[in-house]
Amino acid sequence: MDAFDSRFLREFLTVADEGSIRRAAERLNIAPSAVSRKLAEAEARLGVTLVERSAQGILLTDAGRLLREHALHQRDEQTFLLDQLGKYSESGGQPVQIAVGEGFAADLMQNGLAPLVRAHPQLRFRTEIAGTAEIQRRVIEGEADLGIAYNPVPTEATRSLAIARQPLCGVVPVGSVLAGRGRVRLAEMLEHPFALLDPRHGVRNLVGRAASDQGLALRPQVETSSFAALIRYVSAGMGGTFLPRFVAAIQAARGEVVILDLDEESLQHVSAHLLVRARRRLPQSAALTAEYLGAQMNAFQDQVLR
Repeated sequence: MDAFDSRFLREFLTVADEGSIRRAAERLNIAPSAVSRKLAEAEARLGVTLVERSAQGILLTDAGRLLREHALHQRDEQTFLLDQLGKYSESGGQPVQIAVGEGFAADLMQNGLAPLVRAHPQLRFRTEIAGTAEIQRRVIEGEADLGIAYNPVPTEATRSLAIARQPLCGVVPVGSVLAGRGRVRLAEMLEHPFALLDPRHGVRNLVGRAASDQGLALRPQVETSSFAALIRYVSAGMGGTFLPRFVAAIQAARGEVVILDLDEESLQHVSAHLLVRARRRLPQSAALTAEYLGAQMNAFQDQVLR
């Protein structure tokens, strides 16, 4: 067996992703003993230990992490080639994989993909809604070509093709006593009924820290995991919420809600990012998509980096 043949590298990536030989074998639909044997044979041939085995699963060694990077690079290059070959086939090549935060979904479809497919109807896409940490993981591990995330944790494993400052804003009903104000303080927003994303979301944590710094309590009338539910809460006249401007821009343009700037310094320095894996050569279709999204989506206007 060639330790670096494409089949072994694909199986090794699965083991690395799953952190378990048994789970990897189930995903690959082969016997765990076969996966374990191939790993042992590769380690013997290379003269290094690739994984550390324990009752809890496996961990990659430094050598294993290096091999994983090589395997990801090989997969990226194969995707690049298939994308290029797709220009000569009726299928149009590989779909562009996009991992996106829910708050970006409407902006992505209306302002990003809609003009793109009008100009390039041969392109195909697969989108997956995920949280910021999961978006970063998918980009890093090659499960997504592009990631669109709000205020991700900086890491050397990704690079941002576009960054735009996207402060948190107050979003209030059109009939709110605050609606005529261009700018409000956080304390004023909290004096009225409001809804918040649940603690799994970064937006909730940003608001929570800002409130805590001022000794303010958070007592939301409604908690939800859905951005769409928050906007519906506001448009129904129930109360306000906190979102980046681009999330509610479409509804604000229709006159369904009012967006207010928040006079709170800690909520100003947050940003939207268009992410790719560091050092990856993007397929032409993904590169074209990234160019369009960075130029057309509301989330990436007033960019601080291109």
